[in-house]
Amino acid sequence: MTLAEINMPLIERRAVEAELLMRVYDAARVQHGHEAALGILKRVVDQAAFEAGQTFAAEAPDSGPSLKHFSTVVERWRAGGVLDIEDIQQTPGGLSFSVTRCGYMQMYEKMGIPHEFHAILSCRRDAAFAEGYSSCLRLERPLVIGQGGKTCEFRFFWTEPASW
Repeated sequence: MTLAEINMPLIERRAVEAELLMRVYDAARVQHGHEAALGILKRVVDQAAFEAGQTFAAEAPDSGPSLKHFSTVVERWRAGGVLDIEDIQQTPGGLSFSVTRCGYMQMYEKMGIPHEFHAILSCRRDAAFAEGYSSCLRLERPLVIGQGGKTCEFRFFWTEPASW
């Protein structure tokens, strides 16, 4: 059984992951230096998010992953009041919304995790999650709270693969 299969609120899972990831970072930093340890941390976060995207894609109806199915993730991300999400807009080829409050950033702050790691532990996940969900899904996000922005601006685009 994986941590993802345990029925616990996502914010609690992220707290467990963050504590463990920071311990791994600290151990790797002592042995390999800051940059190498940061690279390890990023790779682990990316891989976990990619696999979470694949798991979510496996839940799609028989027609398979689609923008329509992917858009249901917004409610999962909102669950428990973790994120305040506004201005949700969906078109046939895109999904956009703004996160105006992020409980993950607040949690990392309370845990004493240095600010430089907040975006790595949370914000960075979104692009890898989208990639794991489908190669047709692309995320553009110029602004995140974890890097000092007032909001996180999510812009997902669905593009069908080129046919030859």
